[in-house]
Amino acid sequence: MSDHPRPLDGIRALVTGAGGGVGREIVARLQHDGARVVAADLVAPELPAAVSGIALDVTDDASCASAIGEAVAVLGGLDLLVNAAGIMVRKNALGTDTQTWQRVLDVNLTGAYRMSRAAFAALAESPRAGIVSISSTHAFLAAKNSIAYSVSKAGISHLTRLLALEWAEHRIRVNAVAPTVVPSPMTADVLADPSYIARKFTAIPLGEPIPASAVAGAISYLTSPDAAQTTGQVLVLDGGESLA
Repeated sequence: MSDHPRPLDGIRALVTGAGGGVGREIVARLQHDGARVVAADLVAPELPAAVSGIALDVTDDASCASAIGEAVAVLGGLDLLVNAAGIMVRKNALGTDTQTWQRVLDVNLTGAYRMSRAAFAALAESPRAGIVSISSTHAFLAAKNSIAYSVSKAGISHLTRLLALEWAEHRIRVNAVAPTVVPSPMTADVLADPSYIARKFTAIPLGEPIPASAVAGAISYLTSPDAAQTTGQVLVLDGGESLA
């Protein structure tokens, strides 16, 4: 076994949305790179014994505060919050009623805001504090039939910049990753559609979706010492799609 330290040794992390396909990959990568992880989702996710799973509703202020408290108690503090909780509704503007609109923004955008605010005090005590949220290429590339989701992700990207600016004095770095389509239960329906695959992959110069492992790797990098001077950035993982 190598004696070299792993890049995230000593990092204490809380991952929301940890029961999903991408969330599980994030938890696994953070662990592999040395972090100790608490995994949170609506139902406490079942993960390897080394990971503590807790229940979390990101639409509820009290639940967010409780999750941060549980994570701090388990880990002895908090260095990293990963905002990976999210939902997708594939509807256009006229097909999206206000209740659906509000639900998507409440989970995806306001949920990340709630968790970030709830985590602030704990992160402010850490010498390696960071927040990484999952945005999307939908935040800056207009796509049909995803209006609420796209607006929520545009909000995540700008929330990232604003929190990075406001919390820099507390040495809390705030970044995001913005992938194009990632194979997961959330995208299984569109990836089963040959016409979608033909159209989407033609628009991606590298010609393939973004693996969940690449999203997890980007989050690990943004948490690592190599990114110690990086804040307020949205790291785009799109295979060149935004160049076309």
